[in-house]
Amino acid sequence: MSRVLLTALFVGVLHAETVQLAQNGRALMPVVIQSEELKPVADELASMLARITGSKFEIQVSAEQRGLFLGLTSGEVPPTEREDYTMRSDKERLVIIGRTPQAVEHAVWGWLHRCGFRQFFPGKTWEIVPHSPSLSIEVDVKESPDYHARRIWPGFGWMKERQEVCEEWNRRNRATSGIQLRSGHSYDGVMIRHAAEFAAHPEYLALVNGERRKPKFCIANAGLRKLFVADALAQFEEDPALDSVSCDPSDGGGWCECAECAKIGSVTDRALLLANEVAEAVNRAHPGRIVGMYAYNEHSPPPSIEAHPQVVISVATGFIRGGYTIDQLLAGWSAKVRTLGIREYYSVNTWDRDLPGAARGGNSEYLRTTIPHFHAEGARFMSAEASDNFGPNGLGYYLASRMLWDVNEAKNIDALVTDFLDKSFGSSREPMRKFYALLDGTKKSALSDDLVGRMWRLLAEARCLTNDEAILARLDDLVLYTHYCGLYLDYSSTAGKERQAAFEALFRFIWRIRDTGMLHTKALWRDIPNRDKTVQLPPLGKYSDPDATNPWKSDERFTRDQIAAMVRDGVEKRKLLDFEPVSFSMNLVPATKLMLPQVPRGNAGIYLRAVRDFWTWIDKEPATLTLGGTAGIIYQSRGTAKLELYPIAEAESKSVAHGEIEPDKQPHELKLETKFPGLHRLEVSDSGQGTLITWPDGMPMTVVSSMEQPAKLYGRWHLYFYVPKGTQIIGGFAEGEGFMLDPDGKTAHTFSQKPGYFSVKVPTGQDGKLWSFKHSGGNRQLMTVPPCLARDASELLLPEEVVAKDAAP
Repeated sequence: MSRVLLTALFVGVLHAETVQLAQNGRALMPVVIQSEELKPVADELASMLARITGSKFEIQVSAEQRGLFLGLTSGEVPPTEREDYTMRSDKERLVIIGRTPQAVEHAVWGWLHRCGFRQFFPGKTWEIVPHSPSLSIEVDVKESPDYHARRIWPGFGWMKERQEVCEEWNRRNRATSGIQLRSGHSYDGVMIRHAAEFAAHPEYLALVNGERRKPKFCIANAGLRKLFVADALAQFEEDPALDSVSCDPSDGGGWCECAECAKIGSVTDRALLLANEVAEAVNRAHPGRIVGMYAYNEHSPPPSIEAHPQVVISVATGFIRGGYTIDQLLAGWSAKVRTLGIREYYSVNTWDRDLPGAARGGNSEYLRTTIPHFHAEGARFMSAEASDNFGPNGLGYYLASRMLWDVNEAKNIDALVTDFLDKSFGSSREPMRKFYALLDGTKKSALSDDLVGRMWRLLAEARCLTNDEAILARLDDLVLYTHYCGLYLDYSSTAGKERQAAFEALFRFIWRIRDTGMLHTKALWRDIPNRDKTVQLPPLGKYSDPDATNPWKSDERFTRDQIAAMVRDGVEKRKLLDFEPVSFSMNLVPATKLMLPQVPRGNAGIYLRAVRDFWTWIDKEPATLTLGGTAGIIYQSRGTAKLELYPIAEAESKSVAHGEIEPDKQPHELKLETKFPGLHRLEVSDSGQGTLITWPDGMPMTVVSSMEQPAKLYGRWHLYFYVPKGTQIIGGFAEGEGFMLDPDGKTAHTFSQKPGYFSVKVPTGQDGKLWSFKHSGGNRQLMTVPPCLARDASELLLPEEVVAKDAAP
């Protein structure tokens, strides 16, 4: 069967027509398959149609395009067309033609989606099956995915209880791959498969500090490259169906230091040289096959050499070396390679611990922005490390699957979210809209009693608005997830015996809810004990220990009454804020008109990491800012620390001065010139290596730390802030120990290690003055006073409206 025959079938039909598949619970036509290889997908289709219509659909085998027909094209199928399909209806039939059985499966689930079916999260609880005894449809589409690979996979792997439903979710949301791109670390595998050769030829290994060492190779060695080529060819001989092999280096450092490798060029050039030789040899023997490699870690910077046309480079969005941004990497690599992929990090349990808004996979704006952007930059493969944590990130994973198939879905995110809320929660949709806004990392809320308390109250409201058992089951899952958030908050903010007890309660709970997929139980159980040495598992309590003998593993499920009790207790225990946040402009001016007193000069911590904005003021232009800088305090392999000076008065928001600091742990002087007066933003970025910026005493220099723009401060720091006249409560969020001092230098509040919101009453006569955070060992975000922090009053900038009001006589 071919597309030509499909076209011929509809000759004379200018547009699609509505076909009636079922009427009043009676099937009007069979499911017809062209060949037996389509039987599995036909079985799923007939089963789902029976659930939707209440009628049985027979399956017949015939080449005649009649009924609900599933067929295949004939001839050779290019790899990039394996997932393509067409669907068209007329009054008599619905014809679905795919280039491969996989394409037909995609078409079936795409068509069922049009009929109202949804598989939002894995498992029956989150499956939406419409009730349509009379089913009809009009369709005329030709579809192919925008990304050839759309992998969203768990970093720690699935539990055996979860693998089947998660793989089903992938298929039903078309989050699979038409081309199997291998890009994972490969050097270790080559060494294992050829241990004897490496034992006989130690010169194949990298020369490091005068010794030949694993896990890197001496790529300048022709014998090593010949061995690597032979290994790749053997993989294709062993499995002729392979689409690709990986030539990605092993993780970490240890690159060869010999003179011949140095002549090749950068680490990236060496890795790409090897991949190119493999691609050349492979394509002589097996035309069209791919060699995959990451742009990652020490080989993330773009190369100086061209990549072979069949080398696909997947740019990692994390672990970037050389001080590059992701866009700079995409631009640099796209100039040297024909096809790009993306190695993403939607959720890494070690980083986010399945908490609300903590992962990229739970940030709808990040997904909405990056998926089409990467595609526009030439990316056609997506491999996104994630977690089996559909509590915080499930909606994000679903949205990603839609956009990876069709990047234009990024324009429909609001409609997709509304569809999710309507179909999942019905009459409870409005409180659940607010609930999912709390989970969305676009406007992340810090983990605290207030956040968990708001989650509990919204779930309580939602439960009161429905008696639908299917909706209540979904709410039950989210109740269990919210209870986890509270348990994790308790565990993470305690110490000693209390921490051990909280750890035990946490682990007993996450095991009991492992089959819900709200949390990645496997990742949490395996990773937390390895990293937190202040707590310990009991004897026979490891993840690998048998369930029957593990004292913390229980198969007992929570009952509906127990779940209801969790909601009541959560609302009672987790208290909400007692203040309203106040908004301030970013039109910052010096605080000099307030005539604030001199105070002992504070400090801004030991260094900054990643990106930090400082705000400064120029009274008279032109001017030169003289700064000191020390970079590479933690790492020395991430390129220079970069400074950009942005005058707010510059019409196109362009930087007018640029500086760089070598990551050598040595102090350097920088001079940044500007021809603009007034407010300037000084942006410092260092890829997380650790950088200290210093400036002359009295130079205006302020850090803004609000909930929207939190400033992460390291070490013990002491900074001042201003409390405007009339302020009654100083409210904000804090994590880490320290003190708040009133204008008289007395302790007004003591911060504990536990993260949470704070509310401090302002005594009469203590407003309109400087307060301070002293001996602070964490972060502070101000919410009711200007979020402007400085070493003293002479360096403090404040919102223009605050200075104008409080300086008035």
